[in-house]
Amino acid sequence: MKAVIVEDEKLSVLNLKEILQEYAPDIEIVDICYSGREAIEKLPQLTFDLVFLDIQFNDDFDAFEMLKAWKWDKLQIIFVTSYNDFALKAFKFNAIDYVTKPIDKDDLLLAIEKAKSKIFRKEELEQLLQTINALHNKQLVIKGQNETVFLPASRVLYLKAEKEYSVIHYFDEQKQVKELFTSRHLGYWENEFHEFPFLRVHKSFLVNMEHIVSFGGRNLKLSSGTRLEVARDRRKEIEMKILSYKTQI
Repeated sequence: MKAVIVEDEKLSVLNLKEILQEYAPDIEIVDICYSGREAIEKLPQLTFDLVFLDIQFNDDFDAFEMLKAWKWDKLQIIFVTSYNDFALKAFKFNAIDYVTKPIDKDDLLLAIEKAKSKIFRKEELEQLLQTINALHNKQLVIKGQNETVFLPASRVLYLKAEKEYSVIHYFDEQKQVKELFTSRHLGYWENEFHEFPFLRVHKSFLVNMEHIVSFGGRNLKLSSGTRLEVARDRRKEIEMKILSYKTQI
């Protein structure tokens, strides 16, 4: 397998080459580009199967700008990065292979094996960039059964567990309540939304506290008019968390 390295840090290039030479000798490095601009000039002239691509360069390009500027159709790519949490979350969300610096041998070999059977197409780049932009702007990125939705957290009302799946109830741009079915369980979304004011009020409900308008007895009412049941054994705890949130805004 022929590969190209696009990386502006010489020590990182040396580290990557040493690991490949010792543990993946079937990969032949045909060239190294030390900037995004150099990569745009060189890559169209080269024959290769795989690109090890750093995210940030010292010139005017980052990896995504370089990929947009360069004419290509499909590639096998492993992104290599030392930072950019938004990009890492976006890679995971879009099932794109990556390794972080300093490069771990086992992580690299696993990424290589995955990349051999994963073709990254140029049309996927726009989806990746949308995901990064949404995360950067504190939006929720939700993959449904047939579509990916980018939502401001403020438009999500609540999530309901449906066995191993979840249904997300949200306001669309016309303030109409919509439903989005996802293949993720409620615990996944509870962890994914930890930066936002979501509260697990019942084993079946994860609620955006921003939309809670009243709370009494064993139920709470949302701005949409929806009423949801609250876990009996956590009622006092939930009430205190809601009151704490409401007094802070």
